[in-house]
Amino acid sequence: MEYRFEQGNFADARIVRTRVFMEEQGFANEFDSLDEHPATLHVTLYDAEGALAGCARTFPDPEHPDEPGRWVFGRLAVLPEARGGGLGAALLAESERLAREAGATEMHLHAQCRVTPFYERRGYEQYGPVELDEHVEHIWMRKAL
Repeated sequence: MEYRFEQGNFADARIVRTRVFMEEQGFANEFDSLDEHPATLHVTLYDAEGALAGCARTFPDPEHPDEPGRWVFGRLAVLPEARGGGLGAALLAESERLAREAGATEMHLHAQCRVTPFYERRGYEQYGPVELDEHVEHIWMRKAL
């Protein structure tokens, strides 16, 4: 499958996140101040015809300013009609690449528990307790870049 990435198109990322996280999964608090932070990298993905297909974001971990190589990945979403073709893995890999270029040495993410196998196949390991984010169980995961 052919596709292309864009960086910094938050308007398109907002469309994907609204459809997937709010309309499909029922989250109420999808957007936060990190979306507007200048260090946040928004990655959007488009199919061969130019149609919006997915998004992700990554940023330096604000909870650990003393560890500049520690970054957080999240908001990975692929529209329902585009799923099953490896686009989620492509978004993750592109986000990791961009974070490495910006100085990241490790990536952390707060994964929905039901998708931890996806991240484990890509080298992430779980740590910490299972926590509720709104109504969904999540767990922290990490990977050295």
